[in-house]
Formats: sequence, structure tokens, C-alpha cells
Amino acid sequence: MSIPLRAACGAASVTLALTPGITEAHAADAARTEKIQTQRDPGTDPAGRRPQAAGEQPGTIERHPWTTALQWSLPRKRGKHFQRSPRERGARDVPRIAPRSRPRAEARARSLASLQQAARRKRSQMIAAWDRKADRAIAFALRQRGRPYIWGGTGPRGYDCSGLVQQAWRNAGVKIPRVTYSQFRQIPTHVSRRQLRPGDLLFFNGLGHVGMYLGGNRFIHSPRPGRTVTVERLRGYYRANFSGAARPAWRDLPAIPTS
Repeated sequence: MSIPLRAACGAASVTLALTPGITEAHAADAARTEKIQTQRDPGTDPAGRRPQAAGEQPGTIERHPWTTALQWSLPRKRGKHFQRSPRERGARDVPRIAPRSRPRAEARARSLASLQQAARRKRSQMIAAWDRKADRAIAFALRQRGRPYIWGGTGPRGYDCSGLVQQAWRNAGVKIPRVTYSQFRQIPTHVSRRQLRPGDLLFFNGLGHVGMYLGGNRFIHSPRPGRTVTVERLRGYYRANFSGAARPAWRDLPAIPTS
């Protein structure tokens, strides 16, 4: 046998002799690895896999407890919107006005307040204007005290009841009918006894008699033949025979807006 051939045969023999030792070393290393994994997780099988729990889907990845807590504490996306955790929901879910709608609501409130103020100012102006006319009518009627009752009289020497109130309001720039029935029916504004204002016309005896209210439960009138223009209390006979009241030259006041 030649020298090269002998060398090759010797190398093959050494390799065969060493192969069982290498295999045993690999097996020992695998056993040590399996033992370490078993000590760290007693529930794992020899292949290093944890057995599947009841109801667990295959391929489920076990999560650490702090990972789950962190997951609930952070917002999660669902489509384009964030979903808050149950802890964040509840008391914090209070209806809020959208940023764009709040200025509009404030603008509407300011506009409504401005309209209400304008309506109140207009009402005050109208009432004051009527009061000035009523004051002139009352002043004229008071100057006629002591003038005798004259049937059909419209002054200046004497008056009947309807002639006195007609001339009083004419002095204030307001025309009203001549006789009591027409005065009550053609003056559109009628008021109750609780709503009387100085200057209102008071009707008695089924619209057969009229006087002018002065305030303080008093009125002025020309009572009947043999009497003069005088001031009376609205009580007794006149209270019992009160038939109604009318307000000359009164205009309806504008309503105060609420929306």
C-alpha cells in the first residue's frame, strides 16, 4: 500500500472514531436546554411550546399583564376615530357645544337681547306719548269744573256728559264721536276696571252716561241737569252701574320677542 493511501485510510478511521462522541455531545446540549426551559415554564412541552388552554384560539400570543394595562390606558384607533377606555368614559362624557356653534349661539343671544331692548324702548315711548295726550285732556276737563250741565252742550258755557269728554280729547288732538254709544263702540280699545289709566272714558247705566278717569279711583263728569261739572269717587252707585271703559287714541304696543 502506498503512503498516500495509508494516510487517507487513517483519517477516515479517526473520523469514524470521533463521530459517536460528537453525537453524544449534541444530545447532552439539547437535554440541558430542555431542562432549563422546563424550569422557566413548567407548562411547556418538551418542544418548548406552551400547551393550549381551554377556549384559546390556535396561535394566540400570550401577553404580559403590564402590556394589557398599557393597552387600556392608551387610545385605540377604530377606523378614523379614537376609542377611549372604559375608565376614560363615563363622567367625562359630558355634552359639549361645538366650537363653531358657540359663537353663533352667543351672536343670536346678543341679537335677541338687542331686539327686546328696542321693543321695550318703543313701548315706553308709545305709552309716554299717550300719557301726554291724556294729561292735556284731563287738564282741559278740570278747567271746566263748575260749568253747568246743558243737554247737548259742547262748551264753553256748559256741557253734557259726552260733550265734556269729546271736547277734552279734542283739546289733546284726538277726535272721538259725539254721543256715548258711538264713543264706546267706535273706540276700539276697551279695558277692565283693574286696567284703568288716567284719561280713559268710563261708561255707566248701560252706556247712557260717560265720564273721564283721573286716577286714584276718581273721575270727572257732567252729571245731569241742575248739576255742574264735578269730580266723583268711583264707588257706590257709580261702581254698581259701571258698564265698561274705553281708551281713545291707544295704539297696540309691540310684543317683546322671545326668540
